[in-house]
Amino acid sequence: MKNSAERKRLAIVGFGGRGHIYGEFARRYPEKFQLAAVAETDPDRRKDAEDNFGAKVYADYREMLSSGEKFDLVAIATQDRQHKEHALYALERGYDLLLEKPVAVTEGDCLDIYRSAERNGRKVYVCHVLRYTPFYSAIRRLIDEGVPGEIVNIHASENVGYYHQAHSYVRGPWRNSVESSPMILAKCCHDMDILRYLIGEKCVSVNSYGSLSYFRKENAPEGSTQFCSDCPRSEECIYNAQKLYTRYIWPAGYFTKGELTEQNILRDLKYSPYDRCVYRCDNDVVDHQSTVLLFEKGKTAVHTMTAFSGEIYRDIKIYGTKAEIVGVMEDNFLEVRPLGGKAYRVDVNNEASVGGHCGGDYYMMLQIWNAMNGRPCEGITYLDVSLESHLMAFCAEKSRLSGGSTQFVRLREGE
Repeated sequence: MKNSAERKRLAIVGFGGRGHIYGEFARRYPEKFQLAAVAETDPDRRKDAEDNFGAKVYADYREMLSSGEKFDLVAIATQDRQHKEHALYALERGYDLLLEKPVAVTEGDCLDIYRSAERNGRKVYVCHVLRYTPFYSAIRRLIDEGVPGEIVNIHASENVGYYHQAHSYVRGPWRNSVESSPMILAKCCHDMDILRYLIGEKCVSVNSYGSLSYFRKENAPEGSTQFCSDCPRSEECIYNAQKLYTRYIWPAGYFTKGELTEQNILRDLKYSPYDRCVYRCDNDVVDHQSTVLLFEKGKTAVHTMTAFSGEIYRDIKIYGTKAEIVGVMEDNFLEVRPLGGKAYRVDVNNEASVGGHCGGDYYMMLQIWNAMNGRPCEGITYLDVSLESHLMAFCAEKSRLSGGSTQFVRLREGE
């Protein structure tokens, strides 16, 4: 009889921020996952994986995946535009995948991965981590229990945070839609997925509006320079790189060598891409976008993404025939407001010990391990469902680029 609590062998392609989280889960919970191998082009990251995680390391993912080693799960944690190449290679060699979002950066590439998984009989778990957070899990249970009644509409917002926008989407890896992917895909496909998950119906049409309105050369302060290190206006600028990276430490890991001390951060920041003036970068992704979604039984949802918030947070309002549900994920705040009744708080218990996303990373790995062992699990998102939320995001971007025109979500060719 198969052991119902079997340790699984994990291989990771790409040992950056996301890959490191999966490795850390395996290190903390060795009874669940063994980090068997890591493929990474960066020698420092390979050394980290070998020395600190005990993984066998490879400079080339093809060598790892063709080595003949047995892996129960291969995590694809590389840059967005590399996902198709790495996923197809792994699927064709018979591996199940944990695939970072976005699945791929075009509809055609997403479909190619889906078809390969079907053809090879492989499972693809997609990293839509919001589903696994205690916050959204609690909302899903309230909906399943009928607390809000019939959902009529949802309003949700993703407040990216001014400093996160500056780091990731103005100066950083996701600043340019050609090099990475549009904001609605790179950042908000999580949100498209969670709206689809909570409403529980297929999305049929999308309208979207937004632009890059602020982080542009014409908005640069008079006398400002290419790099914050040289800028005479830096003291008065809220986007001054030296201020941001010594106040918000985690993004400094993208460029700092060694320990994240203030001295090391300032040393490696100077004249790096992250020292650039936010008004003088090669960014083109939006700094705000609002999307309206229509679902098959008439339910509607509105999602707003904005760069202009003081902190990073997601909030949601669900309007039902019996009650409103209101919450803020980062605050673990969730309140039910019955129509004609007294509002009450709902406890959100988060005991996550690894990763971020308000517990989403930890609980995702736990639920995937449960699923792989045939145990009861909650919130699992396979590629077939994730494909739908990706198509919602692609339609939103098409609508935005065409002035808000209605785009119809077609899940299969000819539909």
